[in-house]
Amino acid sequence: MAKGAQSKQEATQKILELFPGSFIYEKEIRIPYVEEGENIQLKCTLTCAKVNVGENDDAAIPGEVSIESTSTQVEPSISAPTQEEKDNVKNLLESFGL
Repeated sequence: MAKGAQSKQEATQKILELFPGSFIYEKEIRIPYVEEGENIQLKCTLTCAKVNVGENDDAAIPGEVSIESTSTQVEPSISAPTQEEKDNVKNLLESFGL
């Protein structure tokens, strides 16, 4: 079995359960939506990463480990959400029927 195959299968099943009407087309998960009165489909593909990286390792080179990236823990700064962000979340939840 290919690396990550079981995890991709489980994640695919969760996505299909979470989004009613979603389906598998070839190697993609298709998620139907209506946006501004038009039917659209989001395409979702899952692949297994060759190299695992940490959350804040956006500049890491795959396969290269530096002392700084393994020993430094960066605390994320959390700010209060803006009204626009709150509205976006509310709209997203409503579109999911939540």
